[in-house]
Amino acid sequence: MSHSKRRKLDGEGPPQSPVSAVSAIAARRRQTASTAQSTSTKGEQAEETFTPSKNSFSALQALKPNRDDTKSPKKVSSHNSQRRNDGHPSTAVEGPKPTSQPQDAKGLDATSPLVSGSTQIISYSSFRLSKSNCRVKSGGIVELRLDESERFVVLGSFGIRVVDGEITLAGATLRAAETVSWVHAPHCLALPVIRTTQETRLELSNDPNLVGLRKLGRLSPLFRRIWNEEGETADGSASREQSFQIIGSSLDAPKRCVIQELVSPPDWNKKLASLLPLSSDERHRTTVVCGPKSSGKSTFSRLLTNRLLTSSSNGQDPVRRVAVLDLDPGQPEYAPTGTLSLVCVSKPNFGAPFTHAAFEDPSNTIMRCHSLASVTPASAPNLFISCAVDLYETYQRSLRSCPLIVNTPGWILGTGLDLLVDLITRIRPAEVIYMSEDGPVDVVDVLKTTSKQSLSLLPSQPSEFASRTAAHFRSMQLMSYFHSHVGLSQKPSDSQRLCWSAHPLSSSRPYEVAYQGNNMGILGILSYDYQSSPDLLAASINGSIVAVVEIEESKAFQPLRRGDESASPNSGSVEISSTLEGLPIISNPNDEALDPRYCKTIGLALIRGIDSKHKSLQVITPTPLAILEQIRLEGRDLVLLHGKFDTPHWAYTEDLYAKSTQDEAPDKDLQITEEDTSEDETEEDTVHVERAEHDLASMVVPWIEILKGNQKRPVGSRVWRVRRDLGRHGTD
Repeated sequence: MSHSKRRKLDGEGPPQSPVSAVSAIAARRRQTASTAQSTSTKGEQAEETFTPSKNSFSALQALKPNRDDTKSPKKVSSHNSQRRNDGHPSTAVEGPKPTSQPQDAKGLDATSPLVSGSTQIISYSSFRLSKSNCRVKSGGIVELRLDESERFVVLGSFGIRVVDGEITLAGATLRAAETVSWVHAPHCLALPVIRTTQETRLELSNDPNLVGLRKLGRLSPLFRRIWNEEGETADGSASREQSFQIIGSSLDAPKRCVIQELVSPPDWNKKLASLLPLSSDERHRTTVVCGPKSSGKSTFSRLLTNRLLTSSSNGQDPVRRVAVLDLDPGQPEYAPTGTLSLVCVSKPNFGAPFTHAAFEDPSNTIMRCHSLASVTPASAPNLFISCAVDLYETYQRSLRSCPLIVNTPGWILGTGLDLLVDLITRIRPAEVIYMSEDGPVDVVDVLKTTSKQSLSLLPSQPSEFASRTAAHFRSMQLMSYFHSHVGLSQKPSDSQRLCWSAHPLSSSRPYEVAYQGNNMGILGILSYDYQSSPDLLAASINGSIVAVVEIEESKAFQPLRRGDESASPNSGSVEISSTLEGLPIISNPNDEALDPRYCKTIGLALIRGIDSKHKSLQVITPTPLAILEQIRLEGRDLVLLHGKFDTPHWAYTEDLYAKSTQDEAPDKDLQITEEDTSEDETEEDTVHVERAEHDLASMVVPWIEILKGNQKRPVGSRVWRVRRDLGRHGTD
């Protein structure tokens, strides 16, 4: 399937193996390495041994084909790396993939019958599964008996319970207990490594809740091929009973995927140990984690949260709760994108962000949330600071006895640095951690001055390979949020867990929200950033995502009246006008924002349709109806906040993918195009049709353009966006 915008990484030398997506840095390294290698002769290449770069896990170097064998580049394994990405040598041998029981590469040598000259095998586990250390019990529960200092990784979704002994997992220390910890480990992200610290007996159990999450692959290719999917059908359902798979070596990994391990470097471990409370006075320490994009801020924050909840130090018991101030609207950990939140975490975090993005998740209580109606603070820097300060004040009132972790966005230059300095000045944390040892120097100098010598620099952990872009992960998080709900667990030990519905949103019954009359469900519609004319408002919000904001006090509208001489300083009145359809518009001529001290976001909603005849909106939201009704009964108003949320193209195409799933190839991978790799833009709302042309070509899908075969989009069809050089190159 061709595409005019298909990203190509063409350099000198033979064609490269197909890779779903790579970062720009890795692409440049690949092209440079390919160009340098083309200058040497074939004889020299045959004698040279591949040497990894400083980052020992380089998917691009691993996927580099052999120049002496260019006839079949697809046979080059995606696991041809000679070291694990934790920097320790792995057991690497060569041989074909076995068709029988999964084997670990440990113990194999050059005389092994598995050795051939085509593929290198990487060991991810330090032991082999055998009858002496592995037993399958009733219900599919796998019991492992391991010695001290063993390690292994598991792909999929599973429950883990330590029967005897002790293990570490994603920064957490798990000891013998009756409770089961649930882990979501898709291979589109780094897999956590399970290590035993003493002789241990543990149980791995299937996750019944994975069925709904896995079946989201029927509705979007973003959720396909990310679990233990050997033998998976095209609709995302698995043909095997196990919801997880122990990855002993690269032979066990699914086809065309790269296994990355969640690594905590020695410098990280040292800093994590130093942040454990040594006395009761340090149990409410505030730590700010900052740094460039993709440097490991979220990963470090997750490891620190897990360690605080499970590790003891100097006789101090682990803390019961950790407060997380999530200030990255583009990649939040516990809430949907476009929001800032204060979260009370009571259980270790063993899942990807799209597995716990619900407001009602029992494991993570969202104490307070605000929406920027955008995935970047560049749209409203002043609002970003106001929301962050209000969330911090909420922490001071409600969770002051808990340690606080502040995760910040990766915007560190120009205005982004000003925002970071403002945050540090207002919060005054005990520790500021900057996730890069490579500067920029001026940024580090400013942070040192601001943090008063409490700044620590840690090495970054960028990933050179990613099967999903930042825009993809945002779409996955929003899609998971709208399909999630809280259900009862099948195990008595876990009363409630997050579940997912695999039905298209178009088949869900929407809420009918009246916007006129005596029984109005909303006070009005407020727009941030761009104020559209009244005759275009209906077209602007139809099919878009809005934030549902609860107005706690009428003072929330005071900033909207700023500059209005007729309004009193303490007046909370608001001017509301109507469109031709009767939609109530909250006037905002100066592009101001609600005062976050007197309002909060309770969820996101998708405007499915506008019924101008009955004066109502058709709204889809996972927010329980009981919460919405309680707000109305208590006399508070609701406002729909419209702004620059990502376009929910995934919602428009769910029906399309659900109907075409039966005709698609089971091994069809996600296609990455050039526009998908931009972190500032969402994916184009375009669907390419090949096998299902006869069924889909005649379908009319709102807001979706269906391209058949090699058909291309016309010139100028992409959305034109205004470039904002806020604070760059010394400009205002």
